[in-house]
Amino acid sequence: MTVMPTAAGAGAPSDKSADIAEPRVVPPSSGLWLAAADLGVPTTEPTTLTDRWRSGLYIVASLLLLALVWQALSYLVGADVLPGPVASILAIEQSNREGYLWSDIGITAFRIVGAFLIALAAALAIGTLLGRSRLAERLFGPWVTIGASIPSLVIIVIVYLSVGVNDHAAMVGTALIVAPPMTFAVWDGIRAINPELQEMARAFAVPKFTILWRVILPQTTPFIFTAARTGLSLTWRLMIFVELLGRSSGVGYRIQYFYNLVDMKRVMAAALPFIALMLLFEFCALRPLERWAFRWRRAEAK
Repeated sequence: MTVMPTAAGAGAPSDKSADIAEPRVVPPSSGLWLAAADLGVPTTEPTTLTDRWRSGLYIVASLLLLALVWQALSYLVGADVLPGPVASILAIEQSNREGYLWSDIGITAFRIVGAFLIALAAALAIGTLLGRSRLAERLFGPWVTIGASIPSLVIIVIVYLSVGVNDHAAMVGTALIVAPPMTFAVWDGIRAINPELQEMARAFAVPKFTILWRVILPQTTPFIFTAARTGLSLTWRLMIFVELLGRSSGVGYRIQYFYNLVDMKRVMAAALPFIALMLLFEFCALRPLERWAFRWRRAEAK
């Protein structure tokens, strides 16, 4: 928005105050207030095809290098302790023929999604409250620290005893463990918002929804993505532990079952497909979503 002076009318008195231009507010043109705030005009410039191919080649090279390191470790510690890539892949094929592979993955994925959504909703609500209210931060901020300090096993046992050994308890117990570190990330993001940008937008009479969409969200989105990525990885690992303790289905249960049989090939066969699924979600869903969410970044910053 710009401030335009109005010319003094004809026949105005010779008083000096008449020479002072009266400001009038002109609605902001596209991007002017963003440029003044140094946020840049939003851009959706796509990544070139060459960059995408190069990124894909690096991913393939990284996975091949990982397979070589994995095979070397298998030779060092012994195939009975750590089966190599080929033996593990053959064990996955055997698990698939026996018919439980995909059902275990589906059950565990359902529990992970439920626990993650509960933790994310709690982290967004609590982190926003603590970041926006000084009183809430002083009263309830220590609660988040205490929640992050309680051992995971204690939380899981308490939830199992309170709710029962079922899927709801598995999701709630996992969410209670994952929510505190996610809350810290959202909390830090809310506190990192530059208040001067909000004041500038209000001074230019920018609508509240535009302030939320173009000022607050761009500053907090990186923290929210950090919370989501950290929370998802924690949820996946903790859910395997929760299943190992008290469930009779899922990837965690299958790992425990074959561990008791000292069949490490089948242990790897239970874990590897789900790890591959999580990697696929990271590269095919989470990263494209992250690029879309950060499309507001200036082209020269890329």
